Amino acid sequence: MSHLLFSLGWAVVGGALGVGLNYLSRRLARIEEIEFDQSQLDRLLMPGLSAVLFFLFAFQLGLQRLLFIDSVFVVILVQVLAFDLKTRYILDFIMYPSWVIAFALAFVTPWTAALTWPWPDWRTAPVAAALAGGVFLLLYFGGQLIFGAEAFGFGDVKLAVFIGMATGLSNLRVAHALLYGVFLGGFVAIILLITRIRKMKEAVPYGPFLTLGTLLVLYAQSP
Repeated sequence: MSHLLFSLGWAVVGGALGVGLNYLSRRLARIEEIEFDQSQLDRLLMPGLSAVLFFLFAFQLGLQRLLFIDSVFVVILVQVLAFDLKTRYILDFIMYPSWVIAFALAFVTPWTAALTWPWPDWRTAPVAAALAGGVFLLLYFGGQLIFGAEAFGFGDVKLAVFIGMATGLSNLRVAHALLYGVFLGGFVAIILLITRIRKMKEAVPYGPFLTLGTLLVLYAQSP
C-alpha cells in the first residue's frame, strides 16, 4: 500500500513538472522564434504524460537513485515528444543542456561494477552519444540526397546524441532505443502512405518515435 501511495505521489510530482514544461516550452519557443500555440487539450499532454510515466517508473523502481535519474530523462523526453508533435521542431535550448545533464548523471548512475566492459557510465556515455549522433547525421544527409528533403530533421541528430548519453552502451541499450524509435516511425510512415495522409516526399517527424523508443528502453531494459 505504501509503495502504491509513493507511486501516486510521484505521479503528482510528474504532473506538476509537466505543467512547468508547458510554461517553459512557450518561453523557449518565443526565444527561438518558433510558433507554439497550445489549445486546452494540448496543455494536458505534458502534465498527463509526465504523471503516467512518473507513476510507472516509481511503481517499478521504488525509492532509489535510479528513479530520480530516470525521472530527469522522462521530463526531457516528454518535452521533446509533445513539442515535436505540435511544431515539428526540437528546441536547442532543451537539447544542448540535456547533453550536459545526461553526462553529469552518468557519473552517479548505479551501473555495473567499475572494472567491467562496456562501462555504461561517464567513460562510455560520450562514445554512445557520438555513435548515435553519427548514425543520424548520415541519415540526415542521406535523406537529403535520396529524397531531396529531410528524411530526418537535424533536431533528430541532436536528440540521438542525448539518447546515446542517457542510455549508454551497456546491453546495447542505445541501439535498442534508436531501433525501436526508427521501427515505430517507419511503421507509422507506412500507414500514413497507405492511407494517403502523407505523400512519399513528405517527412514524418521521428522525434516523438525516438523518445518513445528511449522511454521503453529506460523502463523495460536494465543497464
